[in-house]
Amino acid sequence: MELKNKYWILRHGRSKPNERGLIVSHLSNGVLEEHGLSAVGINQAQEAGRLFLKETLAMGLGTNKVRIYCSPFSRTIDTATAVAEVVQLDPSQIKCVEHLRERYFGPALELKSHEHYPEIWALDEHNSLVGPIGGESVADVAVRLTRVIRQIETECQG
Repeated sequence: MELKNKYWILRHGRSKPNERGLIVSHLSNGVLEEHGLSAVGINQAQEAGRLFLKETLAMGLGTNKVRIYCSPFSRTIDTATAVAEVVQLDPSQIKCVEHLRERYFGPALELKSHEHYPEIWALDEHNSLVGPIGGESVADVAVRLTRVIRQIETECQG
């Protein structure tokens, strides 16, 4: 697929669950305010916004065509809001898209220690078509993200 837009992909800043060493991957937990960004994460997001602004200006691009898409998880909304403030984009221009949500790692790992991540990565390495029990595989996530990019490509140009 040929893209009509330029994409700058940003992972959320350090979240409160990151600091507590917890996996938060289900939408019902991810949207909770208690799982938003930590103070460090807000600073990281602001710095990312400054870097983005610097890069767009260096490429001769303005921010008038910038659109921010994020998942409905509180940590990504907090990140998007911090970036929008830095680039002086109206927060109403932030669009939450459910398909951009975190990969769901299944009920057995939800709200458990992040020390389980190596188990997931080992499973992924063995077969990207199979996810953790009750969770999403790498392939599942790729399909979701492809849908989002195709939708953005129909909504925006340039």
